[in-house]
Amino acid sequence: MDWKTAGKTIPEITTRDLVVFRLPPEESEQLAHQYNRALSNMNNDGADVAIISLKKIITEYPTWGEPSLLFGICVAQCEEYHRALKCFEHALTCGLHSQAMTELAQYCLAQAKVEYEQAQAIADATPEESPLKALSAAITRQESPMVAESENRERIHVQAPILIKAPKKPRKRRIATEKEIRDALAQSTSSNGEIPDEEIKVEFPKTPAEKMRMTAIAAGVILIIIGLILLAYFVIIPAVKKATAKSKDAEKVEFLEKKLAENPGDPEINAIIAEYNSAFGEEGDVVTTPATVEETADDSTDSETAAETTPAATPETTPPTQAETTPEGQAETAADTQAEA
Repeated sequence: MDWKTAGKTIPEITTRDLVVFRLPPEESEQLAHQYNRALSNMNNDGADVAIISLKKIITEYPTWGEPSLLFGICVAQCEEYHRALKCFEHALTCGLHSQAMTELAQYCLAQAKVEYEQAQAIADATPEESPLKALSAAITRQESPMVAESENRERIHVQAPILIKAPKKPRKRRIATEKEIRDALAQSTSSNGEIPDEEIKVEFPKTPAEKMRMTAIAAGVILIIIGLILLAYFVIIPAVKKATAKSKDAEKVEFLEKKLAENPGDPEINAIIAEYNSAFGEEGDVVTTPATVEETADDSTDSETAAETTPAATPETTPPTQAETTPEGQAETAADTQAEA
């Protein structure tokens, strides 16, 4: 059977075919990409590379039948029919997503059985002591001086192995971090397993979610800066200018008061101060000069003097009654006066 032709009949998958696993969109895209890449390698004489990718997929998703079918075709191309039989049986047990894939798996299983039986018959017909086995048994393993010297030579910059107890429960698989990938690449490029001094720059493509998060952060920073600028322009700067103007106005008023105080006897200046006090004279805002103080003192002194020179009130005189105005009344009054005398 031409196993390459069988592999080319298998179509590629999309993220819609992985809905049953309920994976996030990013993981679904990555899984579909790995599967399609393994399929492409299998159809382009890269079965050994496809086997490595399919092993990871089968380990993480053992109930998925399509990777087992691809793995069986890959090992069948390598003429390992006993492994191919197990893979095809596992794929049919898990189930495939289409009738065409199921029929292909059944056909591959039947052909693998036939070719496995043929290979077994050829192996049984071959004598046990083949020339190749006899030659390999006769040749003894001889180590070259270079190999022996390298094994006995002191190891430099190599750490001794540390025995650790294997965990009972396997840890959950995780994706390697950027530092782990960078260290692995550095060790793979070195000759003695050491990490070279020079750094290896590994660039990872950013996902749409990371790009959106960075855009949101940049937009937030820009908005904060714009808000601070507007706050300073419309609130802080006007308040500072207003406070500065008030202090300057106070200095101007003090200057005018000093100049007015230099000419206390000028009647025009006193008239202006009096008008100012009458218009804006509140508690603490009254403008005073020596002349105004003297005028105020003179006014108070004049008022006190006027109050002292006012005559005392005379007693009220009662008008004479009618009896006193008559002759009898006058006689009685005179008699009373004489008696008192």
